[in-house]
Amino acid sequence: MFCRPWFLAAIALASFRLVWPGELLAQQSPAPDGSNQAAPPAPKPEQIEILVQPLGKTPAPSAPKAEEIDILAQPLGKTPAAPTAKPSLPEIKFPNFASCSIAEIQLAVPELAHLKAAQDQSQLRALLDKIGAKTVEIARKMPNLVSNEAVVSEQNGFTTRANYSFLMLPHHMGAKGVAFDEYRVDIATGEKLQTDFIEKAAESGALHAPPSLADLPPASPVLPQPQPTGPISQGSASAWLYFYPTNRNQLEFRYLGQQKMHGRETEVVAFAQKPGSVLLPAVIGYEGQTYEIFMQGVAWIDPAQFRIERLRSELLSVPAGIPLHRLSTDIQFAETSIVDVPSPLWLPTQVVITTNLAGSTARESHTYSNYRLFRTRSKIVLNR
Repeated sequence: MFCRPWFLAAIALASFRLVWPGELLAQQSPAPDGSNQAAPPAPKPEQIEILVQPLGKTPAPSAPKAEEIDILAQPLGKTPAAPTAKPSLPEIKFPNFASCSIAEIQLAVPELAHLKAAQDQSQLRALLDKIGAKTVEIARKMPNLVSNEAVVSEQNGFTTRANYSFLMLPHHMGAKGVAFDEYRVDIATGEKLQTDFIEKAAESGALHAPPSLADLPPASPVLPQPQPTGPISQGSASAWLYFYPTNRNQLEFRYLGQQKMHGRETEVVAFAQKPGSVLLPAVIGYEGQTYEIFMQGVAWIDPAQFRIERLRSELLSVPAGIPLHRLSTDIQFAETSIVDVPSPLWLPTQVVITTNLAGSTARESHTYSNYRLFRTRSKIVLNR
């Protein structure tokens, strides 16, 4: 079996009322021969029933059973030896992409080997403004979507494969904010899985979740558990919201320069979270505990459309004592055609996550295809 002693949940980056996750698509192309063939009838949006719990009301957990402890008599004057304390681990240090040398960034991100480094930061503010405006446009156009998701996981010489229906649901929070949530349905078992972003965001007071963000009824608990079902990582598909305008005060940015990507020139921007400013940091579950971690990365930008073509994120900092040496996420985006969507959307086509925890390396690849519209039917379920 594929051993997964830990799980990662990439909690949506939130600012003020904004959070992170989402993507884009495109219109149907004409027939290859140029003829005006009649378009096939548009399929109806898929429907999945979501049971909605009233806000603020969750079923009370059942009382835990009293623990039973066997007490073994010890001879007088003798006490059992105290448990041996775990040796403390040194804090792992990572170079900060917003301030370290170009050589250090290139060592962490080898794809930057042919970067034409910028001489100054004079272009940064105007570039961020244009990228931010494009993220707002993409977020406002984003409908409820479902796609096929193929996940291949490799660890310790074992490979596992799973297929999911992947749901990406945007929730507009007034004029300036949008939250994205992810759901998965295992095609083989029918098990429903979801990220815990909305719950975490509500707890932090970053946003007030409307009823449409209620949980899908899962077949088994999803978070947290020692060996979770589903992918070991969640919430990466919409990392482009790092560049959403109201998130900008949570990060430091740096203009790195220009580089050719797939034969085309791109603008390259580095970013790093500011730990004291991040409202909803990513979290990692390790040995039964949940810890906050902070991220940084590099984005390659289309200089004409100001869309993010590729985004690579890396660790910025982890708590002392957690032997997480690497958490790398590489996301590829592309324009995709969707039936009944009038304008192009920009969506992830592949996400690759590579980790090194306590010397054990794991790689998980998510490939997305067949994006289509999705809608829900909701029922109000009253608590008794």
